[in-house]
Amino acid sequence: MNMETDVVVIGGGATGAGVAWDLTLRGLRVTLVEMGDMATGTSCRYHGLLHTGSRYAASDPTSAWECYQEHSIIKKVVPQAVDSTGGLFVLCPSDDEGFVEEFVGGCEMAGIPAEEISTSEALRREPLVHPGIRAAYEVPDAACDPFALCNALRDSAEAGGATFLTYHEVGSFHTEDGRVGGVRVRDLRTGEETDIRCSTVVNAAGPWASHVAAKAGVEFQMMLSRGAMLAFNGRWTTAVVSRLRIPGDGDIFVPLGPLGVAGTTSVPTDEPSDTRIEEWERKRILSETEAFLPGVRHGKVVRSWAGVRPLYDPGTASDSAEGTHVDNRKATRTFDVLDHAETDGVEGFVSIVGGKLTTFRMMAEKTSDTVCGKLGVDKPSATATTETLQPA
Repeated sequence: MNMETDVVVIGGGATGAGVAWDLTLRGLRVTLVEMGDMATGTSCRYHGLLHTGSRYAASDPTSAWECYQEHSIIKKVVPQAVDSTGGLFVLCPSDDEGFVEEFVGGCEMAGIPAEEISTSEALRREPLVHPGIRAAYEVPDAACDPFALCNALRDSAEAGGATFLTYHEVGSFHTEDGRVGGVRVRDLRTGEETDIRCSTVVNAAGPWASHVAAKAGVEFQMMLSRGAMLAFNGRWTTAVVSRLRIPGDGDIFVPLGPLGVAGTTSVPTDEPSDTRIEEWERKRILSETEAFLPGVRHGKVVRSWAGVRPLYDPGTASDSAEGTHVDNRKATRTFDVLDHAETDGVEGFVSIVGGKLTTFRMMAEKTSDTVCGKLGVDKPSATATTETLQPA
């Protein structure tokens, strides 16, 4: 079977679906290809936090700023996926009080509203938090349902004429004279193969991005980091509760739907589909979460899962390769749009790498800007002001 479109987007997570929505609003014909169902990769395997960026305010100011810019936009354009829980950062008895100044200063630099409240007020709001906390700051964090998010993006893109091919895997690229002109995909359910001709291919495959790029003769290195999450019976807290310290294992608790999600770990991996959870991770999350939610160990873990962060930080990757460190938490959470015509001499191929679910819309906008620039389309992004379709 043969198809023709303007742009093929590879990857059905939040970023890929966001690219499809953005380009469709600009009037382009888009076909999205996803090897599973929507949001079955990293997008559905995270803790559910819609960041304000406060978690990275002291350690990764660029990512913190990006998160806060997008946080308010996503609440407006995909309200059906967001639960405005609010957030609370608490200084536990064993945490370094010196970090508080760094946190406050970082939030101020990024423009993130972080207001100190009394510990008594924090405990009144969140009675299950450790009674010995020494400081508390409220931020406008929220929870996000990734399935509702990705489905809203898909519905909105399809309403504009986009085609979504789920359970289709990219087998090869059509490349001639250094230009990508399409892809050959296979339906994993029927085995049927389809040739899709296009002007540009966008690689939004998350942790699989470098694997996809290799099929087009392009090489780059990702920094993959596996993180585990545990979901407890009941929400346990009203707001997202985080420890007031440098980001580490088990220092965040997100009330997500009917559950409370504790996470996460950071384990370097070379495998995009590495979703195992080791026993030490479970124990670490439980012990670290108990430091700020003392009763959580007596709760029932009803679900556990792990996801792979698709980090891209060449500087940190080089340090790790030289043995300087292997802590992927030091890798930036910001993103890069790679125009492979400029970086590798392969025209018609663009990759979007790094980033976070919270910044998916910004990532999609910048990627679409690059695509439109290459195709001579002079129409700005409308995703910051266009609300997605509501479920029927």
